[in-house]
Amino acid sequence: MRVLLALLALGLAPVSAQTFTSDARETPIEAPDLARRAAGGAVAALPTLDSPFAGNPAHITTRGLTINVLGATVGVGGNARETYDFYDERLGPAIERGLDTLPSDSLSMLYREAITIGSSSKTADLAVLAPSVRVSFGAVGVGVGVYGRAASSARLVEGGGGIPQIDAYGQGDVSVPVVAGLDLGEATGGTLPFGLSVGARATYLQRRITSKTDPIDALDPDDEKLYVLKGETVRLGAGLYATDVGLPGVDLGAEISNVGGAVDYEFDRSITIEGNGADDQTEISRLQTRFSGREPQAIVRVGAAYRLPINLLPGIAEAAVAVDYTSASTADLDQSFQAGLRGGARVRLAGVLDLRAGVSQGMPSAGVGLRTRFARVEYATYGVEDGRLLGQAQRRNHVVQLRLGWL
Repeated sequence: MRVLLALLALGLAPVSAQTFTSDARETPIEAPDLARRAAGGAVAALPTLDSPFAGNPAHITTRGLTINVLGATVGVGGNARETYDFYDERLGPAIERGLDTLPSDSLSMLYREAITIGSSSKTADLAVLAPSVRVSFGAVGVGVGVYGRAASSARLVEGGGGIPQIDAYGQGDVSVPVVAGLDLGEATGGTLPFGLSVGARATYLQRRITSKTDPIDALDPDDEKLYVLKGETVRLGAGLYATDVGLPGVDLGAEISNVGGAVDYEFDRSITIEGNGADDQTEISRLQTRFSGREPQAIVRVGAAYRLPINLLPGIAEAAVAVDYTSASTADLDQSFQAGLRGGARVRLAGVLDLRAGVSQGMPSAGVGLRTRFARVEYATYGVEDGRLLGQAQRRNHVVQLRLGWL
């Protein structure tokens, strides 16, 4: 169980969390875009500061010069606190004393309680927004950024015979997206019936992963390690962004991302949780076989937005609503069509206060941001469906972010 807690606190340098035992799909690259999360995830036709790097690359032409000097994001999800308290007060002391010393009825009760509390996913998230720059001049927009993300997920599942099994995963991404776009409307001298931009993105990805999937009675409290694998690849993306289509304020967007080859992992290092024994080469080989060569699934996203006239009410600097559909799954299995639906709205008051709300996978999202030209503080809460069907395995995340720069 110490392994579970270590994963929840993992700072693998630098690290995105996905689940778990079936490993049916590879986790896509994901930068911490809180403006998108708070507005339900609808971003195809609703540009944000980070959307060219993490969403639609055609958005690179929508802003002038912006420079992110440094930023940090911290988030938690699921019932992490309840799980920690249960471990600290009940399961941890029992493991230290020796599970085989407990009476059978007490052990069965402890196992049932562990599975009940631990069955939902618990996540911890830490991200660093290193320097990134985007600039547009004339019809051309370009940008480059560096993102590091460390996250982990853990849960307890039924492992057979009523014995709880740890199912934990940590993933570390360092991503360097390079984006370029062209405003075709400006490039053609305004001859198009609506505004149209195109963009492309290439992202260098260095990824580290670790995992632990064992029954809790198989864990050795005196000798336990995590094994970290490392791989790298390049992922490609492209997008379209059309504005004032048919009516003023009606925008459309489409993107395809996560296109590229599989990651082949090599052993990077071990992390000692307890003891100082030798590395288990059998477990290392098992992890390499489990994760190497998983083909990424290309992600398609389409959406529409409507920018409301800002002269309707005094003090409103911007107002918009949007809807999206994405093929991306938030679980490692195929989900229903409804799980890909996103919808949201955002309002900017007096140029400094951002309010956002939306619905994603049937769960509400919301957020608030304070902005100046040189700093931003943001908060977002949103739900994630970890199951195949809506409402099957819901998890709520809470995230805060601070960033400095010319924004």
